[in-house]
Amino acid sequence: MDSSGSFFTLIVTLLLFSSFIKVATVLSVFRYGAGLVGIEFGVVCLVVAFGIAILDAPIELKKVGYPELFFSGAPQPDVAAVTKSLTPRMVSGIDQGIARALYGPDAVPGEGELKDNLKAIAPAFLFSQLKEALTLGVMLLIPFVALDLLVAHILALIGMQQLGVQVVSMPLKLLLFLTVNGWGLFASKVLGLGG
Repeated sequence: MDSSGSFFTLIVTLLLFSSFIKVATVLSVFRYGAGLVGIEFGVVCLVVAFGIAILDAPIELKKVGYPELFFSGAPQPDVAAVTKSLTPRMVSGIDQGIARALYGPDAVPGEGELKDNLKAIAPAFLFSQLKEALTLGVMLLIPFVALDLLVAHILALIGMQQLGVQVVSMPLKLLLFLTVNGWGLFASKVLGLGG
């Protein structure tokens, strides 16, 4: 495999088996809930998720030269070493319920088929990341929906149905998000920073 193909494989591996899917999903739900539904906000969410996935390098990957692979122009990234370094982190991120649903009632991450077999680990890890991201996304979406309902009710009470609910509620949602330190909560829950 040539250097560009190997580099592409490395990028795809890092995006699939890092925090990218979780961050992109939660940011997409945030974007939808906050009312920022334009295509440009979707691109911003993907770029931010990509940046976080690259910069949020696990310690195991730093041992094989990541993230310097992206910034120093390393000629030939070792995809096998990166994948092998990611395996323990992926195993620890697998939800027990998902592992049992995929591989039977006796499946335990870190043992048997889920120990070193990437083909067995990958689906369980990806579904676990999606489950966690959607759980966090719903927790983020509920206050936004409640605020939308409250604003719609208040606008109906004062007889201003011609004024769109999003026009009033979007700034209030963003203000609420910033007031409760939404980015700090995002970092602590999605990236595991802080607590």
